Amino acid sequence: MVLSGPGGAGKGTIARILAAADDSISLSVSWTSRDRRSDEADDAYVFVDRAAFEARRDEGGFIEWNEFLGCYYGTPVPGVDDGQVLLLEIDVAGGRQVLQSDPGALCLFVDAPDDDELRRRLVDRGDGAERADARIVEAVRERVEAAGLGYMTVINADLNRAVREVAALIAARLAAKNPR
Repeated sequence: MVLSGPGGAGKGTIARILAAADDSISLSVSWTSRDRRSDEADDAYVFVDRAAFEARRDEGGFIEWNEFLGCYYGTPVPGVDDGQVLLLEIDVAGGRQVLQSDPGALCLFVDAPDDDELRRRLVDRGDGAERADARIVEAVRERVEAAGLGYMTVINADLNRAVREVAALIAARLAAKNPR
């Protein structure tokens, strides 16, 4: 299962809530070469320098990776038990790579209600105005790409509602794959 969306849309929060509430959901922890934000948990990513990231990439250690705003992000090759749902919180470019290897993957795009709200969230979490503007430009591009890849969109105007909607979409996909 792929969860994508612009920074500040709430996809990370939704993913963490789902994984904490359901033992069958395994949340992949991505690697990144960017610095940890002050409001971010130490385990939000595996924080590494560019050289360490490039070495892991060159060894084939990622199922997908991308460079975004000058920093690397990548999803390590999973080690998930049977019966587990692997939830990947990745960008749309990573989602494209996942769909190439698994065309049946469920891809969900979490978005803020509008760009003004997205900008507010970005600034509130510590992104400067310039970085927030760059993320808004990227959000516009990602929305178009996600639609072209067949992503389903969940608008995160209310966190509890968005969590329920994502959980229901995951449950529906699992039920369709495993009919009784």
